[in-house]
Amino acid sequence: MDILPFSRPAMIHFTLTYTHDASDTPFAQELRAAGIPHRLLCGQVLMRYRSRIWLLLSGWPRLMLFALRAACTSMLRGPRAHTAVLGSDIEVLVYGMLRALLLRREPRIVWVGFIYTQRASKLATALRRLYFSMVLACADKVICHSSLEVERYRQLFASARAKFHYIPHGLHIHGRGDTPPRPASVGEQPYILTAGRSGRDYRTLFAAMAEVPLDLHVVCDSEQALAGLTVPPNVHVLRSCYDGDYIDQLRHAELVVVPLGVNDISAGQMVVIQAMAFGKPTIVTDTPTIREYVTHGEQSLLVRQGDVAELRAAIMWLLHDRALGRRLSANAVRTFEERFCMRAFVRGLLSVAAA
Repeated sequence: MDILPFSRPAMIHFTLTYTHDASDTPFAQELRAAGIPHRLLCGQVLMRYRSRIWLLLSGWPRLMLFALRAACTSMLRGPRAHTAVLGSDIEVLVYGMLRALLLRREPRIVWVGFIYTQRASKLATALRRLYFSMVLACADKVICHSSLEVERYRQLFASARAKFHYIPHGLHIHGRGDTPPRPASVGEQPYILTAGRSGRDYRTLFAAMAEVPLDLHVVCDSEQALAGLTVPPNVHVLRSCYDGDYIDQLRHAELVVVPLGVNDISAGQMVVIQAMAFGKPTIVTDTPTIREYVTHGEQSLLVRQGDVAELRAAIMWLLHDRALGRRLSANAVRTFEERFCMRAFVRGLLSVAAA
C-alpha cells in the first residue's frame, strides 16, 4: 500500500457525475493504492449539450439535485467527510449552503477544474464575476489546470477565502492498448482529427485545410463553436461522437490538431493528453497554458495563434516527415505515462485535497 506522507489520513468524499458506480474505476483504484480513507458519491449526470437552453432546463437542475443528495450524504450520514472534492460551481454552492445551515466548518470544500471566462458585455462580465465570487466564498481550495490561471485568479478574486492551486490534467482512457488498431476498411481514407468546443479557433483550422490533401474530422457537439463558419468540402463535423466512437476516431487518426482562440484560460489540454496517450503527433496553438503540457519539437508542434499559413505548413510538415511524427509520438507516450496518467493525477489531487 502506497500511503502518501500527509499529516493525517482523513475521510475525503469525491463527487463523480459520469457513472452510477465508480468503485472499480482506475480513479478508485489509485485512491485505494494511496491509502487515503475515501468515499465516492456517484451519479450519471450527463452535461452534453448543443445549446445553453438544454443546460438551463435539464442539465443544471439534475446537477443541483445530485449535489443536494451528495451533500446530505457527506454531512448527515456516516462516515462524514472531512474534505469534499467537487467538480462544479453548482456542487460547491450546494455544499457550502448546507454546511452554513448546519453551522459546521467541515467538510472542507475543494473545487476541481475552475475556469473563469469574461463576456463581451460589461454587465454580463460584472454579474459573472459577482456570481463566482459567491461560489468561491463557499470553497476552501480551488484547483486549476494551469499556473497562469492560478496567478490570474489570485488577482481577480483577491478577497476570496479559497486558496488557488495548480495541478495538471490527468486521465485514464478505457481500452487504450487493449486492442490493436483495426485495419483500414475498403475505401477508407486517412484523416486528421480535431475535437472540443471550449476556446477553439475552427475558423483558422478550416482555412488551413483548404490545400491539405486529407480530410479533417471535427468532433464537436456545440453549435456555438462552429457558428458562422463555412465547412470546407474536406471537413466532416461529427456532432454526436462520444465515448467509444470518439476513442475510435482518435485511435485511427493520422495526427491531431488543436486550434485555440484563447490564451488566458485552460483550453485544449484534455484533447492533447488523450492524443498523447495514443501516441498521436499533435499540432497545437502556442499558448502559456499549453506550454505547461507540451514542448515544441518534443511532444508537439506549436503554432502561432490565428496564423493560417503556419498551421497549414505544420500539417504538411507532419504528413511528409514520418521520422518527426515517430519522434513526437514516442515522446508523447512517455510524457503521458510520467505526468498525465491517472496515477499522476490522483497524486496531484491528493497533494492538495489531503494536505
